[in-house]
Amino acid sequence: MDTDPYYTRPMSPAPADLVNAAELAGRAATLVRSLELRQMPRLVDAGALEGTQVQARIAFGTFEGRTTVDVAVEGTVTLQCQRCLQPCPSDVDEHATLVVVPDDESPVPGGYEAVVGNDERLSLVELIEEQVLLGLPLVPMHDGAAGGCDETDGAAEGPGPDAAAGDVQRPFANLRDLLAKRDG
Repeated sequence: MDTDPYYTRPMSPAPADLVNAAELAGRAATLVRSLELRQMPRLVDAGALEGTQVQARIAFGTFEGRTTVDVAVEGTVTLQCQRCLQPCPSDVDEHATLVVVPDDESPVPGGYEAVVGNDERLSLVELIEEQVLLGLPLVPMHDGAAGGCDETDGAAEGPGPDAAAGDVQRPFANLRDLLAKRDG
Protein backbone atom coordinates (compact mmCIF):
# COMPACT_ATOMS: atom_id res chain seq x y z
CA MET A 1 0.00 0.00 0.00
CA ASP A 2 1.30 3.42 -0.98
CA THR A 3 1.54 5.78 2.01
CA ASP A 4 2.77 8.83 0.11
CA PRO A 5 0.36 11.78 0.40
CA TYR A 6 -1.53 12.90 -2.66
CA TYR A 7 -0.74 16.53 -3.48
CA THR A 8 -3.04 18.68 -5.55
CA ARG A 9 -3.60 22.34 -6.13
CA PRO A 10 -5.88 23.77 -3.43
CA MET A 11 -9.42 24.45 -4.53
CA SER A 12 -10.42 28.08 -4.68
CA PRO A 13 -12.85 28.78 -1.87
CA ALA A 14 -16.33 30.01 -2.76
CA PRO A 15 -17.21 33.37 -1.30
CA ALA A 16 -18.34 32.79 2.27
CA ASP A 17 -21.43 34.88 1.85
CA LEU A 18 -22.98 32.85 -1.00
CA VAL A 19 -25.81 30.63 0.19
CA ASN A 20 -28.28 28.26 -1.40
CA ALA A 21 -31.39 30.28 -0.60
CA ALA A 22 -33.70 27.68 -2.17
CA GLU A 23 -32.43 25.02 0.25
CA LEU A 24 -32.59 27.39 3.23
CA ALA A 25 -36.15 28.37 2.23
CA GLY A 26 -37.15 24.71 2.18
CA ARG A 27 -36.04 24.47 5.81
CA ALA A 28 -37.45 27.92 6.75
CA ALA A 29 -33.97 28.78 8.06
CA THR A 30 -32.95 32.04 9.69
CA LEU A 31 -29.38 33.34 9.60
CA VAL A 32 -27.83 36.10 11.69
CA ARG A 33 -24.80 38.02 10.44
CA SER A 34 -22.66 40.85 11.82
CA LEU A 35 -20.68 42.86 9.30
CA GLU A 36 -18.01 45.51 9.65
CA LEU A 37 -17.08 48.19 7.14
CA ARG A 38 -14.26 46.19 5.53
CA GLN A 39 -16.78 43.50 4.53
CA MET A 40 -19.05 45.96 2.67
CA PRO A 41 -17.22 47.56 -0.29
CA ARG A 42 -20.28 49.40 -1.62
CA LEU A 43 -20.63 51.16 1.74
CA VAL A 44 -16.99 52.24 1.54
CA ASP A 45 -17.74 53.70 -1.91
CA ALA A 46 -20.75 55.53 -0.42
CA GLY A 47 -18.47 57.29 2.09
CA ALA A 48 -18.86 55.15 5.20
CA LEU A 49 -16.04 55.49 7.74
CA GLU A 50 -14.44 53.23 10.35
CA GLY A 51 -16.75 52.42 13.22
CA THR A 52 -19.47 51.16 10.90
CA GLN A 53 -21.04 47.91 12.06
CA VAL A 54 -24.40 46.31 11.27
CA GLN A 55 -26.29 43.21 12.32
CA ALA A 56 -28.73 41.42 10.04
CA ARG A 57 -31.37 38.75 10.48
CA ILE A 58 -32.20 36.95 7.25
CA ALA A 59 -35.19 34.60 7.23
CA PHE A 60 -35.81 32.37 4.21
CA GLY A 61 -39.17 31.06 3.09
CA THR A 62 -41.31 30.28 0.07
CA PHE A 63 -44.35 31.87 -1.52
CA GLU A 64 -46.14 30.30 -4.49
CA GLY A 65 -43.09 28.10 -5.13
CA ARG A 66 -40.66 31.03 -5.10
CA THR A 67 -37.83 31.71 -2.70
CA THR A 68 -38.47 34.62 -0.34
CA VAL A 69 -36.06 36.44 1.91
CA ASP A 70 -37.00 38.61 4.88
CA VAL A 71 -34.08 40.93 5.70
CA ALA A 72 -33.88 43.07 8.85
CA VAL A 73 -30.77 45.23 9.31
CA GLU A 74 -29.83 47.31 12.36
CA GLY A 75 -26.63 49.08 13.24
CA THR A 76 -24.59 52.21 13.02
CA VAL A 77 -22.96 53.61 9.91
CA THR A 78 -20.35 56.30 10.48
CA LEU A 79 -20.45 58.99 7.79
CA GLN A 80 -18.90 62.43 7.37
CA CYS A 81 -21.14 65.18 8.77
CA GLN A 82 -21.89 67.66 6.00
CA ARG A 83 -22.04 70.51 8.50
CA CYS A 84 -18.78 70.11 10.43
CA LEU A 85 -17.02 67.43 8.29
CA GLN A 86 -16.37 65.26 11.36
CA PRO A 87 -17.41 61.58 11.73
CA CYS A 88 -21.11 61.30 12.37
CA PRO A 89 -22.85 58.07 13.49
CA SER A 90 -26.11 57.33 11.65
CA ASP A 91 -28.46 54.66 12.94
CA VAL A 92 -29.84 52.21 10.38
CA ASP A 93 -32.99 50.18 10.96
CA GLU A 94 -34.25 48.73 7.67
CA HIS A 95 -36.54 45.85 6.82
CA ALA A 96 -37.49 44.33 3.45
CA THR A 97 -39.48 41.34 2.27
CA LEU A 98 -37.94 40.11 -0.98
CA VAL A 99 -38.65 37.46 -3.57
CA VAL A 100 -35.76 36.09 -5.65
CA VAL A 101 -36.39 36.45 -9.39
CA PRO A 102 -34.12 35.35 -12.26
CA ASP A 103 -34.38 38.63 -14.22
CA ASP A 104 -35.95 42.09 -14.26
CA GLU A 105 -38.83 40.90 -16.44
CA SER A 106 -40.16 38.35 -13.94
CA PRO A 107 -43.46 39.20 -12.23
CA VAL A 108 -43.29 40.01 -8.53
CA PRO A 109 -46.16 39.05 -6.20
CA GLY A 110 -47.80 41.85 -4.22
CA GLY A 111 -46.17 42.73 -0.92
CA TYR A 112 -42.70 41.69 -2.10
CA GLU A 113 -39.77 43.54 -3.58
CA ALA A 114 -37.72 41.83 -6.27
CA VAL A 115 -34.10 40.83 -5.85
CA VAL A 116 -32.59 39.67 -9.12
CA GLY A 117 -30.31 36.69 -8.70
CA ASN A 118 -29.84 32.97 -8.58
CA ASP A 119 -31.57 31.50 -5.55
CA GLU A 120 -28.94 28.75 -5.39
CA ARG A 121 -26.07 31.26 -5.13
CA LEU A 122 -27.40 34.31 -3.29
CA SER A 123 -24.98 36.82 -1.74
CA LEU A 124 -25.89 37.71 1.83
CA VAL A 125 -23.46 40.64 1.90
CA GLU A 126 -25.11 42.19 -1.17
CA LEU A 127 -28.56 41.82 0.41
CA ILE A 128 -27.40 43.41 3.66
CA GLU A 129 -25.46 46.18 1.91
CA GLU A 130 -28.48 47.09 -0.21
CA GLN A 131 -30.66 47.52 2.87
CA VAL A 132 -28.00 49.59 4.63
CA LEU A 133 -27.60 51.84 1.57
CA LEU A 134 -31.37 52.35 1.45
CA GLY A 135 -31.34 53.41 5.11
CA LEU A 136 -28.58 56.02 4.84
CA PRO A 137 -29.52 59.68 5.20
CA LEU A 138 -29.28 61.83 2.07
CA VAL A 139 -27.31 64.47 3.96
CA PRO A 140 -25.56 63.10 7.04
CA MET A 141 -25.42 65.63 9.89
CA HIS A 142 -25.08 65.53 13.64
CA ASP A 143 -28.35 65.89 15.50
CA GLY A 144 -28.75 69.51 16.59
CA ALA A 145 -30.09 68.49 20.01
CA ALA A 146 -27.07 66.27 20.62
CA GLY A 147 -24.70 69.17 19.94
CA GLY A 148 -22.43 66.96 17.84
CA CYS A 149 -21.10 69.74 15.65
CA ASP A 150 -18.46 71.99 17.18
CA GLU A 151 -20.03 75.42 17.69
CA THR A 152 -16.70 77.14 17.17
CA ASP A 153 -16.32 75.67 13.68
CA GLY A 154 -17.13 78.25 11.04
CA ALA A 155 -18.79 75.65 8.82
CA ALA A 156 -21.33 74.91 11.54
CA GLU A 157 -22.30 78.54 12.11
CA GLY A 158 -25.14 80.22 10.30
CA PRO A 159 -24.89 83.65 8.69
CA GLY A 160 -22.92 86.17 10.68
CA PRO A 161 -24.54 88.88 12.81
CA ASP A 162 -23.98 91.49 10.08
CA ALA A 163 -26.17 89.59 7.59
CA ALA A 164 -29.47 91.41 7.14
CA ALA A 165 -32.73 89.50 7.29
CA GLY A 166 -33.67 90.88 3.85
CA ASP A 167 -30.63 89.26 2.19
CA VAL A 168 -32.39 85.90 1.81
CA GLN A 169 -32.08 84.74 -1.78
CA ARG A 170 -35.02 83.04 -3.45
CA PRO A 171 -33.78 81.91 -6.87
CA PHE A 172 -37.20 80.70 -8.07
CA ALA A 173 -39.27 83.59 -6.73
CA ASN A 174 -40.10 84.95 -10.19
CA LEU A 175 -40.31 81.59 -11.98
CA ARG A 176 -44.09 81.79 -12.31
CA ASP A 177 -43.83 85.20 -14.01
CA LEU A 178 -41.17 83.92 -16.43
CA LEU A 179 -43.27 80.88 -17.34
CA ALA A 180 -46.38 83.05 -17.83
CA LYS A 181 -44.45 85.37 -20.22
CA ARG A 182 -43.18 82.37 -22.18
CA ASP A 183 -46.62 80.75 -22.52
CA GLY A 184 -48.61 83.91 -23.09
